[in-house]
Amino acid sequence: MKLNYKSKLKLTRELQLIMIEMIPKHELMNRWSGVKRGLERNNYDALLIPLGIHFYYLFGKLGQPSERLIAGIIPRDTDPFIIAPRFEKSNIELTTNVNDIIVWEETESPYDLVAQEFEQRKIGSNIGVDPKLWLMEKEKLEKATDYNYSSAHELLDSLRSVKSEWEITQLKAAAKATSNGILNSISELRVGITELEFLKVVQKEMSLLSGNSSSFGIVQFGKNSAIPHGSSGKQKLKNDDVVLIDCGTPVNGYQGDITITVPYGKPKNFEELYEIVFDANVKAFEENKENVQPAILDKIARDHITQAGYGIYFTHRLGHGLGLEVHETPYIVASNQVPLIKGNCHTIEPGIYIPGKYGIRIEDDVLVKQDTAERLFDTPRHNF
Repeated sequence: MKLNYKSKLKLTRELQLIMIEMIPKHELMNRWSGVKRGLERNNYDALLIPLGIHFYYLFGKLGQPSERLIAGIIPRDTDPFIIAPRFEKSNIELTTNVNDIIVWEETESPYDLVAQEFEQRKIGSNIGVDPKLWLMEKEKLEKATDYNYSSAHELLDSLRSVKSEWEITQLKAAAKATSNGILNSISELRVGITELEFLKVVQKEMSLLSGNSSSFGIVQFGKNSAIPHGSSGKQKLKNDDVVLIDCGTPVNGYQGDITITVPYGKPKNFEELYEIVFDANVKAFEENKENVQPAILDKIARDHITQAGYGIYFTHRLGHGLGLEVHETPYIVASNQVPLIKGNCHTIEPGIYIPGKYGIRIEDDVLVKQDTAERLFDTPRHNF
């Protein structure tokens, strides 16, 4: 597959209809079943999840933890229930698919209530907890009960790393909104615009497509693009600069993460280096499938860049998992020899970064299938 530098892509603002929706009940029930199987394998009696990213995954309510405990509990042998402040009950009823909500008053200890519910429901003493549970919350739970609380990160990672068809649909919509949002912004590049000014343009375009205002990103011009994961600042665009755009926007909580690098004018040797990075991306993608080790994919891309003479300028891993978080398992890195599984979603993002000159990164979001891989959105790669 060769890159056609002479072709030009005529961009139009393609609006896509995004349905903002709750996680379907059948989807949550499948996840609860997966949790229960994991609890049995790991000899846990229940899983305790505070408000946060895992709470959204298992109960459907978005939010961040606060000083008031909200926690979902999935016992191994009975139905899930939620413990929350009384004033939050109606909100939780509207945003989750759980009917069994145990409330506590402002004058009560929620940790004592957890102990009481565990005892009444005859839940055993080995409790798996969200690895993101605050340490002080864990200490308060341990003080209120004689139970053993330990991180269930392996159980949760194994569940979240294999995406369902519903999740894949959200990720495809997010990748499309991200890619088209970036592409729709290219025409707004002009000499003198700053990185931060252009980033706002990109974020607006992505949000128009995803229906979500929490779009993120990095825009880097010229020499700044040679700093992997640098920051956007007051650097102004000049003729013959490289423009690196690494951005994402979520759909129903699921993240897109795309990097598009374009020249503004004719940066020296840009086409040669772009071709090397592009081919490294394609070579890794073509070998991507179930049972392949992430370390192998990293090596394929890294070897190609090294053989071209630029290995020392590829300074980060090839990619990372993608889902409710921008960075999650599986990590596509030289040290990861755990084979990929059908349903894994991750990025492929090789790069060359030459200090004092510029950097090029080409990032795609991909789905691992049994005998191949699929780009969640096939981003056009052109020289504008």
